[in-house]
Amino acid sequence: MYTSVLELKDKPPCKSCEKDEGLKSLADDLLYSLFNPYHKETGSYDVTELIKKHLGEDSKNFELFSYTFSELIKNFGFLSSYWLEKLENFRKAKKSAWVELKDKLKTGEILPEELSASQIVDNFLDEVIEELMKIGYLRSVDNRFQRRQIKYSKIAEKILGEKILELSLKKLEKRNFGENVTDAEGTSIFLGEKMVEFDPFVHHFDAIDFVESLLRSAVKGVIELDENDLVAKQPKHAEKCIYIMLIDVSDSMRGKKLIGAIESALGLKRAIRKRGNQDELRVLAFNHKVREIKEGEIANLEAKGRTDIGLALKKARELCKLSSGTPIIFLISDGEPTSSYNPYLTPWKCAMNEAKNLRSVRARLQIIMLGNEGKFLELCKNLAKLSGNANLIHVSDPLNLKNFVLHSYMTKT
Repeated sequence: MYTSVLELKDKPPCKSCEKDEGLKSLADDLLYSLFNPYHKETGSYDVTELIKKHLGEDSKNFELFSYTFSELIKNFGFLSSYWLEKLENFRKAKKSAWVELKDKLKTGEILPEELSASQIVDNFLDEVIEELMKIGYLRSVDNRFQRRQIKYSKIAEKILGEKILELSLKKLEKRNFGENVTDAEGTSIFLGEKMVEFDPFVHHFDAIDFVESLLRSAVKGVIELDENDLVAKQPKHAEKCIYIMLIDVSDSMRGKKLIGAIESALGLKRAIRKRGNQDELRVLAFNHKVREIKEGEIANLEAKGRTDIGLALKKARELCKLSSGTPIIFLISDGEPTSSYNPYLTPWKCAMNEAKNLRSVRARLQIIMLGNEGKFLELCKNLAKLSGNANLIHVSDPLNLKNFVLHSYMTKT
């Protein structure tokens, strides 16, 4: 049983919201803090002081009211008339504090950089949701028993991707090139060590090695540098990559694990778009079933069901066959398979069989473990060995997963 609160199709920002520059400047950060409640920021201005101000004499019980109010929203439990009255006063105080906060932002009395978006979301959750609905960042919000389900809009997914990319780039170490650049011959801005005849239709002039070219002329006993003696460093080949991200959405992936996986997909999608090359990203969500996730629906993934790793790898292999470019598969999971699409194979045997089948498409398999149980590690080692071309990575904090994925793809600009 649930109560539908609001529903809104994707739409451009309303004019009334655009006028509220103070709040609008915080909207993207509020969106991210709503999506990822584990991300905490600090601010020099404490918004709880505004709520305490409007609580009056009850301000001394702020922590108690805040906790009780939060639990009431989650559990819809029974409360006496005394507590209902107190909580209603607390609700009104929050509403008044929210209005005052927005006014102070408009007038410049409080600057956006003085505020913590995560603290605002923690203390003004209903108000933030209402504002983000108006702006068009949220499609719908449903209150269900013990939890609230939020559906993000397509524009919100883009903004989340930008924020995730920004956070990851802050930690990005300088690299010469990402994993999608190889030493094969071809055309790119990255130079290898191999010397070849200079070709003006293939090489730019920065690729010319004048020392080697002069030595080549000197061998002939000629001091002048002839165009036929020019040699250049062979550019490395920037190959097209098809990235396939397999995200485990079984029951055990709730919370940080699923948020970390979604962040990785959104960040990689934005990175590929910004780079503007031929690379592609396909996102597949799997439990005991598997389905491809369209753009605009990645942020709305939910965790439920059992785990069929074999089915996920099978679907990835089928996509590789239909795609051109080097296939790179990210398998993101936190535990052993508990389901098999093949009734004649156990979940383990099914997963290992499909890992071996990846050899037929020459895919690179990146197995990302969000769990460290012994049997799960044993399975992943077997999957890596059977696939023939794989890396095994354990990520202790799922929220750091986006850094690994993006650092393996992007160069620092």
